[in-house]
Amino acid sequence: MANKPAGRRRADVEIRVFDQFEKRSRQAFNERQGVRARRALAKEAKRLERRERMLSELLAPESSTKKSVRNSRVVSAISSRMSFGQIAKVFGSMSVAGGLVATVALPAYAFRPDVVALSGLAGQATVRTVLGEDVATQDLSVSDAVTAALYSPGRYTTAAVSEVQRTRWITAYKTYIGPTVADYLENPPYSELTSAQIIKVAEKYVGTPYIFGGDNPRGFDCSGYVMFVFAQFGIALPHSVRGQDWLAHERAGAIYVKPEDAIPGDVVVWNDGSHDGIYAGGGMLFHAPRPGDRVKLAKIFSPNVHYIRLGVDN
Repeated sequence: MANKPAGRRRADVEIRVFDQFEKRSRQAFNERQGVRARRALAKEAKRLERRERMLSELLAPESSTKKSVRNSRVVSAISSRMSFGQIAKVFGSMSVAGGLVATVALPAYAFRPDVVALSGLAGQATVRTVLGEDVATQDLSVSDAVTAALYSPGRYTTAAVSEVQRTRWITAYKTYIGPTVADYLENPPYSELTSAQIIKVAEKYVGTPYIFGGDNPRGFDCSGYVMFVFAQFGIALPHSVRGQDWLAHERAGAIYVKPEDAIPGDVVVWNDGSHDGIYAGGGMLFHAPRPGDRVKLAKIFSPNVHYIRLGVDN
């Protein structure tokens, strides 16, 4: 019978045996993990290949397909020579990259509704025809604090949403081809100037964007709005608040009325000549308020106003 090692020698032998066992176990574990990782990587490569092949059929079938096959072979060749740790790092990187691509590829409706509305991809826009004019209104309110990305070939720039909207409004304003103030003065569609009819015409343009100097249904400033409405009754007004106020002194049938005697259809003029609109009754008026806003029905926000009646026949 062989003699068993004793003492310290015996302990060293047991430690070496344990180390060898642990080493073999670790090696077997790493091999199994490596096989699993290579399988997972190969599966992912096939999935990516299928996706690329689908895209290639839409874009460049022949070149894209050859490229995807070549990439798959390269991945398979590399994976057979990589350790488990290296494969894990590559697989992790691919997962992160895939997440980034998915984030960038989110559809437009994943953005805030106000930005989507400005982009023109969505929004409750309504178009109606008024005496041959196309009047576009947008029901969604947009915050000026939001920013949107604008793309131009070769570079990206960032602009305030208000600037984007203003650009769109100006473009629409410049491309307007409907009846103008001059057209209406030459051939007025309304022969009878009544309070109810003035209000009916004035409210048609609610929602029209404010554009400084604007005088058509794609954009109005305050005096341009008043001028356009009254032109449809054959009344020629200058395109300025002070001019419209001064004209009341000269025009036959135009009179100043006391606030308590004002009726819907009268012109509301700020005493300092800064603003005007069309009185709607009950302390309200139709007006084009300021840049970034739209024609609306609102409360008269200043007591320093006076009223002009332009020959209204009740």
